[in-house]
Amino acid sequence: MTSERGKRWWAVAALATAVIFGGCPSEGSDPRQETLQSLAEVTAQGQMEAFATEAAGLATAAADLCAGSGTLAAAQDAWWAARTPLKHLELVKFGPVTEYPERVGPKLDDWPVNASAVEELVAGDDALDFSSFGSAVRGLPVVEYLLWGSEPLDGRRCDVLAGAAADVQANAELLVTAWRDEWAARIGDPAGEMPWETPQDAVNEWVNRMIFTVENLRFTRLGKPAGDDNGGTPQPTLLESRASGRSLEDARDVLDGVRLVWGENPRGVGALLIDQDLAASVDAAFDAADAALDAIPEPLEDSLVAEPEAIDAAQESLRELQVLLQVDVAQALGVTIAFNDNDGD
Repeated sequence: MTSERGKRWWAVAALATAVIFGGCPSEGSDPRQETLQSLAEVTAQGQMEAFATEAAGLATAAADLCAGSGTLAAAQDAWWAARTPLKHLELVKFGPVTEYPERVGPKLDDWPVNASAVEELVAGDDALDFSSFGSAVRGLPVVEYLLWGSEPLDGRRCDVLAGAAADVQANAELLVTAWRDEWAARIGDPAGEMPWETPQDAVNEWVNRMIFTVENLRFTRLGKPAGDDNGGTPQPTLLESRASGRSLEDARDVLDGVRLVWGENPRGVGALLIDQDLAASVDAAFDAADAALDAIPEPLEDSLVAEPEAIDAAQESLRELQVLLQVDVAQALGVTIAFNDNDGD
């Protein structure tokens, strides 16, 4: 049975699609094309623009903190806010996120943080030209390490903080520009150019990325810190956003990003399904995974020891969602399943 949330979503999605695309697809048109255009120009670009806005706020908050006119709490809040749209983009592993010359992904979110590299930068006297640095000393994990660190934020340490935050803003703006001006048209209208030759190639990529991202939530963000690869012994050092205690919120934001691609946009992947019962089942699986993540007590680091059953339950809900996407949705849409980039990690 379709959930009330599912009914509401399909009604809203149908209305939004009619508004943006002028009603139902015209006879002879390829509905995949409209979905891809929406994903490129509404979902992905919208989150990139939101991230650029939050990154600018973070850069300002960090600069104000170091100038003595701002507070640590304000800078921490700005960092926290910037994580949401970036985590919504977790499954976008193509275009300027991964391709040269931009390749902004590692510059924005290379985790876990390399603390020794950051401390070496703080202790040094080289010019703080972040555009020439490697990803070990760039991005939001570096900013988090400094904002939640035990050392006073003064002198060169604060200069590194302000420089790293400004670098995040610069790369967020670069991402928006490169996507909007160079990549959105190619990703939204595959026609033999990189990265895909046909609309089906592009649908394959989006669906595979949804599957991979849910799988990575299970194994990388929950399973490995919980000790799945270590005989059940928790490994909190493997948590994302450990210093800030945002690990669980990151996971929720990542799942929300998958759902944005699935359907909570004017025309997501779910709109391509003819089988509405399957669409409702997927929507219900998202609801269940959301609820299971919400049931894990904060912070996730404490729950690794105190609430392992809640983590197991969340992993199982994510597995069920993954199976629906990987088997039923992929088959319904003629998607060829690929290998996860993280296989073998």
